[in-house]
Amino acid sequence: MNTKQEREIRIPLLKVFLPIIAIIIPIVYFQENNLDRVKKRYEKTRDEEYSGKVIKKKEDGDYPRASRYVFLENYRKIHVSNSLYANMAIGDSVSKIKGSDSIYFYLKNGEIVIKDVNKSKREDYENLINKKRKE
Repeated sequence: MNTKQEREIRIPLLKVFLPIIAIIIPIVYFQENNLDRVKKRYEKTRDEEYSGKVIKKKEDGDYPRASRYVFLENYRKIHVSNSLYANMAIGDSVSKIKGSDSIYFYLKNGEIVIKDVNKSKREDYENLINKKRKE
């Protein structure tokens, strides 16, 4: 393609995509900085409650960054870290108490592992509250 043809294609594309991007960026910004939305997202995860024994382990691939999951008796899917996944076995127990940010993993070897599953959502919420107070 020569430069004249490229220019004839680029200009109409820019006329279409620039307004779309100009509309999307403020929408995403306001959704992420909306205190009520961030609070609801945090509280939704915080208010979850479940417990049960692990009946299945699953990996989304055989590479280091692949997601790892365990499934409980009620078929709830729980995302776990690579290190925890390696230590878990079928029959281990998992528990999350309503109002808590932590999941408790009770391993067969007697070890209890506590993971803060709500850390990023809690930090987003707290940062937004602090930001609003400064305004």
